[in-house]
Amino acid sequence: MRFYHTLIMVYATVMTFSALYAPQPLQPILMSEFGVSKEQAALLTTVTMIPLGIAPIVYGYMLESFSSKKLFLIGIGSLALLQLAFFFTDNFNLLIVIRFFVGMAIPAVLTSVMTYISTVTKRETVQRQMAYYISSTILGGFAGRFFSGLIASYFGWRWTFLILAFSLSFAFLLIRSLHEAEIQVSKFSVRSVLDVLKKRQFATIYLLIFATFFTFAAMLNFIPFRVREISAGSSSFTIGVMYMGYIMGIVMSLNALRIIKIFGGEMNTVFSALVFYAFTLFLFTYPSLYVMFFGMFLFCCGMFLAHSVASGYVNKIADDKKGITNGLYVSFYYAGGTFGSFVPGFVYSGFGWNFFLLFIGSVLSVSVAAAWFIQDRRRIYS
Repeated sequence: MRFYHTLIMVYATVMTFSALYAPQPLQPILMSEFGVSKEQAALLTTVTMIPLGIAPIVYGYMLESFSSKKLFLIGIGSLALLQLAFFFTDNFNLLIVIRFFVGMAIPAVLTSVMTYISTVTKRETVQRQMAYYISSTILGGFAGRFFSGLIASYFGWRWTFLILAFSLSFAFLLIRSLHEAEIQVSKFSVRSVLDVLKKRQFATIYLLIFATFFTFAAMLNFIPFRVREISAGSSSFTIGVMYMGYIMGIVMSLNALRIIKIFGGEMNTVFSALVFYAFTLFLFTYPSLYVMFFGMFLFCCGMFLAHSVASGYVNKIADDKKGITNGLYVSFYYAGGTFGSFVPGFVYSGFGWNFFLLFIGSVLSVSVAAAWFIQDRRRIYS
């Protein structure tokens, strides 16, 4: 693949993730403007992730009648139009509907890009290529949160979505220059999906990533409310800055290979990263924005190291059905995000922040146990 085409796909990925996460730092503002509860405001993220849990598989069937490039264009084009609709809408319920369709459009982009990488890349370099892809998703996730908070502080929250609409429209024009052969997505069947899930190693990794992203989505979706709880006068920009730690994900993913060598293997690295990830939750018990800001850097280090290594490891051990393997990974990842962005909110509202941390920490312990299980089985059979 030409470098120019790589840049197009990276840009499209960055803008796609920006569209996914842009509303998060704006939730306290939207809660006040539309007179809704904390849980209702959090739905702006939750409803977007619901389709992400199933759409990667569904789109495999859609490719029976749509070419991969056409589906890519439909996904990006739809995202651009939906951001424009969000800009003009004054009804909160309609905003929820728009965000649901955003979640339907995003997997058309992600499934295409991720499967393309695993299909055309040699097995010995797939870990590095997946690291580049994950870095672009991290950059998009950070940019969406940071710049939406920045733009909202100076121009109002609506302008975030107008700028996103134009940026995605530019991505649409760039994608049109790609050749049809540049993007290929594997077709799915129910039997093939079940064949992958029957393999205990894959099923355990999918459980691991579900619980891992559940915890991450919970923290990032409700931390804006915690910031306002600690400092009622905090601006959208202050909340956006709180996501600066997200940048550590790029550092972790790009250095994943070096870290794997230090720990002596992929699953040793994942297990160690998850244990570290769990311990960082203690930092968030302190009612200090400065400690939380520092804690977010460490929190993101643990999560993204585990994610970048696990995603590469799944592709490494998959002899065939890589499209299905990736589709299921994405599905379990965002299914965890769906529940994590909503369910812990009831614990937070009913019992407070510390019980919220205890709850997501309990879920994260499932990830740690799953990583230990895979690590232990590999040790037995090696």
